Amino acid sequence: MAAAAGLDVHLHPLVLINISDHVVRFRSARRSERVLGALLGAQEGRRVDVHNSFELVCVESGGQRSLDLEFFQQRLSQYLEVFPRYEFLGWYSTGPQPEEADKALHKKIQEVGANQNPFALLVDADKMSREKASQSEELPVKVYDATIHIEQGEATVTWNEVPYIIDTLEAERIAVNHVAKSATTAAAGYSSDFTQHTSGLSNSVVMLSNRIKELLEHMKDVKEGRAPKNQEVLRQTLSICQALQSVHPSSVKQEFCSEFNDATLVVLLATLTKVCSNTSDVLDKFQLAYDRKHRPRHHYPFS
Repeated sequence: MAAAAGLDVHLHPLVLINISDHVVRFRSARRSERVLGALLGAQEGRRVDVHNSFELVCVESGGQRSLDLEFFQQRLSQYLEVFPRYEFLGWYSTGPQPEEADKALHKKIQEVGANQNPFALLVDADKMSREKASQSEELPVKVYDATIHIEQGEATVTWNEVPYIIDTLEAERIAVNHVAKSATTAAAGYSSDFTQHTSGLSNSVVMLSNRIKELLEHMKDVKEGRAPKNQEVLRQTLSICQALQSVHPSSVKQEFCSEFNDATLVVLLATLTKVCSNTSDVLDKFQLAYDRKHRPRHHYPFS
């Protein structure tokens, strides 16, 4: 058993990102079949690092799915040519646990993958959808090692769950952080950091305006006797009004116009500098062409 052998399995973020992207694309295309792919990485002693993965193509024939062996061999050779340190480690799919049909698939991959003991990684996509609202920190990922026994002249496959840990290198942490920020920005509908910043400021101003309107309505109700007087609330309201009066609209407008004029002046100076540079280039080219055209030619007699 792999667990008894004390194997140390390390999953890297790129593998999980690739599998998640594979599952999302299948669901977006309304495809109900399970995803299937290959796992690549390096194994040194008892430590197994799963660094990368790629999709596999299945062919439908007679109601059964069979692996496209030509595509698998071609894509595997391409990856191993780019990453000579990697080797084929196993395959991945979706589901809570291995199915009966996975045994035949595992044997076929074992034959064509040049790996006598490939791993199987399963992602429970349905569990991930159910626990999305609860924001569970446990990944719905399980790694299995297959043990083949000979019983009554037939080979039987037994699945053994293998513990794993998530491991990242420095470059992977930077890439994952960038992807996470990009995903958050895209989910919020922002196209840049500046747009996100200005949108946040706009939301803050709108919220402040709504709160001031609520205070104004409350003060009207108190003045007309529809709401009881509360001295503590009145003192806090007075403090808020004094804080709002400390910013005069005229000074804000003057400061805004000053900054706007400065920014416009900088843009104008940059444009003038660029025009001067282009004009200088044109003059240099014209001068060079003019000198060549009107330069006197000297004819030397042959001796």
